[in-house]
Amino acid sequence: MIPIPLGSLIIFFMAVGVTVVCGLWFLSFWRDRKREVYRRRIAIQCRICGTAYACEPKHKLVVTICPVCRTPNERNKLQQI
Repeated sequence: MIPIPLGSLIIFFMAVGVTVVCGLWFLSFWRDRKREVYRRRIAIQCRICGTAYACEPKHKLVVTICPVCRTPNERNKLQQI
């Protein structure tokens, strides 16, 4: 058996715990950022009424119709807040 002092064992497990928590935080931050980029890519904001609506990127339509006021809108990225 390998003799390990209690203080060293506690420090080791605390370091492992902090590493796991930081890793999970980074993974959560990365996933949320990826979702936000996707949402901004599919979202279109109406230039007349200001309604934001989604249009899937696979349709590749340059002009879409707003579901609220029925005006045509060009596909532009949403601006950062």
